[in-house]
Amino acid sequence: MPARVPSRLLPWFLVLVCACSKPALKPMAPGELWVDASVAAGGDGTRERPLRSLAEALTRPGPLHVHLAAGRHEGPFRLPGGTRLVGEGPSTVLTAPPHPGPGVVETGAEASLESLAVEGGGWGLEVAGAVSGVNVVFRGQSQGAVRVRAGRLEGRGLRFEAEGATREQEGTACSPLGPSAMSVQHPRPGPSVQPATPPIPPVAVGVLVEARSGDIPAPTLVLRDSVFMGPYDRGVRLRGGATVRLEGVCFQGPRMALSQEGGVAEVERAGVSEGAGPAFLSVDGTLKLVDVRVQGHEYGLTTNGARVSVRGFTSEHATRAGLGLTTTTGLLEDVVVKDAGTYGALQFTNSDLEVRRFRLEGSREYGVVAVQGRLRLRDGRILGVSTADGIAGDGLHLRQVEADVEAVTVQGAKGTCVLAAQRARVSLRGARLLSCGLAALSVDAKATVEARDIESHGAGESVLLAIEEGQLRVEGLTVKDARSPLVSADCEGQTRVRLTRIDASSTRGLDASCVQVEAGTRPP
Repeated sequence: MPARVPSRLLPWFLVLVCACSKPALKPMAPGELWVDASVAAGGDGTRERPLRSLAEALTRPGPLHVHLAAGRHEGPFRLPGGTRLVGEGPSTVLTAPPHPGPGVVETGAEASLESLAVEGGGWGLEVAGAVSGVNVVFRGQSQGAVRVRAGRLEGRGLRFEAEGATREQEGTACSPLGPSAMSVQHPRPGPSVQPATPPIPPVAVGVLVEARSGDIPAPTLVLRDSVFMGPYDRGVRLRGGATVRLEGVCFQGPRMALSQEGGVAEVERAGVSEGAGPAFLSVDGTLKLVDVRVQGHEYGLTTNGARVSVRGFTSEHATRAGLGLTTTTGLLEDVVVKDAGTYGALQFTNSDLEVRRFRLEGSREYGVVAVQGRLRLRDGRILGVSTADGIAGDGLHLRQVEADVEAVTVQGAKGTCVLAAQRARVSLRGARLLSCGLAALSVDAKATVEARDIESHGAGESVLLAIEEGQLRVEGLTVKDARSPLVSADCEGQTRVRLTRIDASSTRGLDASCVQVEAGTRPP
């Protein structure tokens, strides 16, 4: 028979039994709060009784881990150090009045935002500390989505939607490879080779990263697997000594994808489409591009006073040039340009560049045009160069430049396959010059060309052309299907042509007074 509990101890016994049988509640982490704007006021911040206001949650002692329910949370908000905001996806919206009101979120210390949307305000997010963002949408800002004034912003899966982004854009995968609806008339280039700015009014900037004088360390932006949609004036703008790294980022609609004024920018695995200005613009900066594809735009890449490293770059349907580089140094590898406009597939001015493994197809006016500076070309193909009227178009157009060209094929240039002019100094080796409309190799205006092991098939009006005191020396020339003179020369002033080891069926032009054929090398 069980022992009887004394009557005076019975109340205490019942309290003990109840306490032991009640399941223990999971303890809440220090600073962990829940916020739901749809509930009544008076909650304590627990999951069961959430706070109604994010502003109230941010007054609690930190660090804070705040869970935000779906709904609109009215700001602006300044995040204390150590704050982590976690929403339920794009239905969780942080918002603030439009410009000239304040920004939506501002932080000057370590903070993070996850799975939410930032809407409205002059700026969506102002960064002056170490901030991370994951799966955050920015839309409807009047000045820009994000401004990094100091510190570092690291984001993954961010989406930037400019005012005016179409419903179709919002619902489609960001792909720069889709069909283009562009129909552009290509004007003839004027005397200037500087990029022109189309008359498109600026809307806003996606992300501005701006270093002030003396900032140490410089502000930094790192974006991965993110998207910029709609008519931003610039997707990312980098100024001063700031640093930007973009990986797996797509730009669909911004006038410029990246605008760089100083600093260091690295872009890897990016696609750009549906813009009107230069896709990438670098002025006095250091720029690295790896596996980048641009469709449309005025230029795929344009620079001035920059240092560039390019590996794997494709430009299609540029209205002016695939790449237009001025006063720039660097190395370009694995470059493809298709259907470039009247400024050439590759346009180089007063630069020091090396280009390896390139393919240029269907360019207007020029395949490569280089003026002043130094240029080294290796292992490339230039196919189908023609002006709009179909009567001109040069494969290599070299003026006042020192050029070293090896293992290059030029085919189907309506004008000259290789033209050197205006005191250019050119070394050409192992070139195949095929179906050249005017001439395979032309030198004029006191230019000098040293050529070795050249193959010419189907030259038009002349295989070799030398005028206006141009000087041409060719050692090892094979000519097939020539319907025109082997050499055309005006023999005025210092015009000279010197030939060694020739294999050609035609001898026309070899009797000109300025043409010298070394003994034993005259063709049959």
